[in-house]
Amino acid sequence: MDELTLLARALPDAPPPSAEVVERARARLAAARQEPVRPRRSGRRGLVWAWTLGTAAATIAVVMAVVTLVSSLAPVPAPALVPAGGNESLLRLADEVAKLPDDRGAYWRRPLLNNGLTRVRAGDQTFNVLSSGRIDLWQPRDPRDPVQVERWDPFVRPATPADERAWRAAGAPATVQRVCPPGTRAADCVKLRLRSKPSGCLYTRAAEPGGVLGDRRLGELTLADLETLPADAVLLRERLRAYWKARESARARESFEEFLPRAAVLLELPVSPSVRAAALRLLAGLPTTKVRGSISDPLGRQGLEVTFVKSEGYFAEFGADDEVAERYTTILHPRTGTVLASHVATAAESTEGLAKGTVFHYQAWAPEAGWTDERPERPRGCRLSDQPIP
Repeated sequence: MDELTLLARALPDAPPPSAEVVERARARLAAARQEPVRPRRSGRRGLVWAWTLGTAAATIAVVMAVVTLVSSLAPVPAPALVPAGGNESLLRLADEVAKLPDDRGAYWRRPLLNNGLTRVRAGDQTFNVLSSGRIDLWQPRDPRDPVQVERWDPFVRPATPADERAWRAAGAPATVQRVCPPGTRAADCVKLRLRSKPSGCLYTRAAEPGGVLGDRRLGELTLADLETLPADAVLLRERLRAYWKARESARARESFEEFLPRAAVLLELPVSPSVRAAALRLLAGLPTTKVRGSISDPLGRQGLEVTFVKSEGYFAEFGADDEVAERYTTILHPRTGTVLASHVATAAESTEGLAKGTVFHYQAWAPEAGWTDERPERPRGCRLSDQPIP
């Protein structure tokens, strides 16, 4: 039973609580529900792609040059935690972001990079390989211009020089066997073909009806919709409430307070600096937001480590271990407030082939992300696809 209804029945003569009181109570209840709960082994936290491009192949997607890929999965030192009230750093960042010029171009380019480690076996050698891929989105400011999406085939190679030595000691085979937890079906424990670079790609180029963005986490929005977002945290909160109310199926699963952390999506979308600043101020005031401090992202860029939702209490499979504790984080650009890397999965404990503190999966935006006046051209080695824009 709704606790507020129960109180009303017990005290029929008492004046009803105000809307603000009810909302604060529900916010505290939502915050209490954020306590980590140990999920089922198969219930690894689902990853949300920054642009909804999702296919099964996309889940392994790309990351940059080979040297960058190899170095980017090294163990990262634990950052120094900020003191109590550390969310104030988001407020300071918001103040700086609000001063930035609103520079725009013909296209908003967002290259999504993705890295992941896998434990494999070849002969009598056991080592790690790196799965890499890339999805590059060109979103036009003018909805009459075409959207272009490039999907590069994932490729797999030894993760570090030590892993490469183990691979060569096994005879440098073209395929390796994934190491799986005991009891895994043979059909699910596949062999992986090694390649030093992508073997090809597909690209799609077409005008999107109505100019709706591929990212639908807040709803079916266009660039024009984003331009009307308020640059005030209170007004932005109410606009988000309207988006939440429009999601009838989602409303049945989550309260508005549970929906609010999705304001972090705005840090990945082509909004003005003033709107991004408003989103940072809104997020700084949520009980689920925790600022951990300065850190280098997996590509070596300095950033601010933040969690906007529950980030610990999750488990993943790695090699023969089916319950490796992990934690997730988001890393923001320290001057623009945009997302550098998200869903950065760090091992919270050590297991065979994986040291505690190692980043073993992440999604990141390539350095060339942002507004550009360049227009997309047919990428070399890419085949035109007649599949619809995802």
